[in-house]
Amino acid sequence: MKKVLLIDDEQEMLKSLQKILSYREDFEVRTMHDSVSAKELLTQERFDLIITDLKMKNVSGIDILKTALSNCPSSIVIMISGYGTIEASVEAMKNGAFDFIEKPFTSKVLFECIDRALEEHTLEEVPTEDEFSKNFGFVYRSKQIANVIQMIKKVAPGSLNIMITGESGTGKELIARAIHTMSKRKDNPFVPINCGALPEHLFESELFGHERGAFTGAVKTKPGLLEFANHGTFFFDEIGDLSHTLQVKLLRMLEERKIRRVGGQNEIDIDVRIIAATNKNLERDVAERKFREDLYYRLNTIQIEVPPLRERTDDIMPLANHFMSNLCSNDDSLIRRFSTEAEEVLRSYSWPGNVRELQNIIGRTYFMSSSQIIQKDDLPLNFKSNDKRMPDEFISLEYKDAKEKVIEKFELEYLTHHLKINKGNITKTAEMCGLDRRSIHRLINKYNIIYQED
Repeated sequence: MKKVLLIDDEQEMLKSLQKILSYREDFEVRTMHDSVSAKELLTQERFDLIITDLKMKNVSGIDILKTALSNCPSSIVIMISGYGTIEASVEAMKNGAFDFIEKPFTSKVLFECIDRALEEHTLEEVPTEDEFSKNFGFVYRSKQIANVIQMIKKVAPGSLNIMITGESGTGKELIARAIHTMSKRKDNPFVPINCGALPEHLFESELFGHERGAFTGAVKTKPGLLEFANHGTFFFDEIGDLSHTLQVKLLRMLEERKIRRVGGQNEIDIDVRIIAATNKNLERDVAERKFREDLYYRLNTIQIEVPPLRERTDDIMPLANHFMSNLCSNDDSLIRRFSTEAEEVLRSYSWPGNVRELQNIIGRTYFMSSSQIIQKDDLPLNFKSNDKRMPDEFISLEYKDAKEKVIEKFELEYLTHHLKINKGNITKTAEMCGLDRRSIHRLINKYNIIYQED
């Protein structure tokens, strides 16, 4: 059953459209003559097909179109108007409308347009936006993420190990959780761990567990996280930070499917699916003997590459609107949206911190702004003044090396800035950055940042 929304401020036209579409048994039709209420409805509900008039009081059809596609990119929007012009048609198509129909039109013309849209939509669509957005938190409009989702559906039912690659903040853990939830292991634990979050001796105990008396402070036997994840999925985030010693032990576990607790003698059978993620160039690390080649190929049975946000600009505004919508509580009468100028700034920014940085920017903008429409000047000053020109120091490097240098520069400046404004308070810095305390400590150690904590 397809959910259909008809929007027109002319009551007679609305009744005619409803009567025409009522002949389709596969349509669940809803009508609205108030364009303001219709736009608000589209931020709360999703429709497979939306037919809207172009010229309406208060809210135009173009605004309806933008709102619909921002909140549900898989929707089909057909624009109708009695004031058909080439300019209006072009504007509607540029903003994502499937087609533009001039009034008056026959039911045959309308159904031909609808059937063509549904046919093309079925051919192009990968898993529905509703499924992934509602169940897994995916918000997207780009073909790149659609392809990632297609890959998730293919690999999730199996048991092969998976490597997810991509820059920090692109949503690698979100993908790992989706794979687990769609797998046969979904009723068993999903256990994530950040490989750079703990010192090696603590990490080994956390991962494999320990026996009583294995070391100072081991007052009782403690099962490790791998045991807890048995028959489920284990997610190694930033696997490139794993020490050489632990790489050897992890390889042994993958080969023998057994582990031994720290200080223990007995081997424990383990059945877990491993999903690893990294923002590093592991192939280069293998060549430089920083990462074991045999472990790399054990983990990299299937690879999913997540593109950075700057390479999928179609996702920027749907994500921005999604984050803003989440911040606006249900009883908040001041539902905020972005001006055209603010949208242009968001789209043109290079987003070195990817989706995580976008969420952070939207959060700060929401709490700092009191107007209903977010203007360009409401965005953070350091964000607006971003210089998108590539520094000369990076131009001569190979692409992957230059990308890593840019990421390192961003991480250092980003963390230093937030530590400064939070006066060295790790907890407040972690909350503002959307990270945990361990990740903040790891970055501080990585860049040897000297700070004074209050």
